[in-house]
Amino acid sequence: MTLEDRHVTPTPEGVSLDMVLAGLGSRFAAFMLDFLIQVAFFLVVLAIATAALSGGGNTSALVAAGILSLTALLDFIGYFVVCEMFWSGRSVGKLAGGTRVVRVGGTPVGFWSSLLRNVGRFIDMIPAPFYIVGSVLILSTSKNQRLGDLLGNTIVVRERQAAVALQRGMPFDNAAEWMTTAGVSYYGAVALPPELAHWDVSAVNDQELALVRTFLANRWGYTAEARGKLALQLADRLWPLVAGPVVPLQPEHFLEAVLLVKSARG
Repeated sequence: MTLEDRHVTPTPEGVSLDMVLAGLGSRFAAFMLDFLIQVAFFLVVLAIATAALSGGGNTSALVAAGILSLTALLDFIGYFVVCEMFWSGRSVGKLAGGTRVVRVGGTPVGFWSSLLRNVGRFIDMIPAPFYIVGSVLILSTSKNQRLGDLLGNTIVVRERQAAVALQRGMPFDNAAEWMTTAGVSYYGAVALPPELAHWDVSAVNDQELALVRTFLANRWGYTAEARGKLALQLADRLWPLVAGPVVPLQPEHFLEAVLLVKSARG
């Protein structure tokens, strides 16, 4: 028996992705932190606009009002859209709370999905800033979705932070501990460890690499059986295309190593 709200969805790879849904408390706490950041930014712009346009008469007052109105709109909507697009569905508040936004199918949130879900905040937060409408919907919908989530076809899920931190803390100097690659490789080229320096992964194409990225990004949500099965399938598919490794590695370690080498060499 579990008290967690969960969402299970099939993936194109033929396995079920099991995600833990974020609850009302964690979502509201994340929003309050984000809201404080937004207010601080707006106050900075307000101070700058006031200092720059003070004493300029009616025209300056109208310009200042226009700037502040536009800033308020971009601050309220743009902050979340930019964060969710460039931080894999996270804002500062969500990052602190260990949650992220994804599409209902488990795929990363896109621009239009993010825009729709954040435009929906205008209704969700009625009466502002208490989110009564949004709170009622989160508590009453099966996937803990507010109106913005329903419009954007998104959900907010909890990340397995402890597991991710543990994997990233392991040294990359032993084949049995090759568990940090996925987190490192998404952020650009890195120096290869000696064990991988001679690998040739040029035969691995972009489509196969995309499958590996998708699996490694979502593996914490798979059941243990599905995760092992899919990792083995992908490793079997890529093994003939990679020159360098002498003996087969543990499937996930092999996929991580391929992704690291590919990332380092562009």
